[in-house]
Amino acid sequence: MRYEFTEEDLKQEVNKIYIEEDDVLLEIEFITGEGKNYIFTGQAVVEGERYHDFQVEVELANEPEENSARAIIDCEWEWYDYLY
Repeated sequence: MRYEFTEEDLKQEVNKIYIEEDDVLLEIEFITGEGKNYIFTGQAVVEGERYHDFQVEVELANEPEENSARAIIDCEWEWYDYLY
């Protein structure tokens, strides 16, 4: 399933996530997946370089309470991996 952010989410920059340990800023355009496994697709800034069509696979600790991009983003991650 594909999840898009609402205009309000984008104004509040809900779609931006900073992964401190890797010094990566994700600007997620959309999310695909279901259950506890999702792929975040968008742009990333890594060491000052911008990458397009950047993907991060994420497994959530628990399934989101509702089917929305914001609910998925608000969940805690068990693990993540960068896809190439």
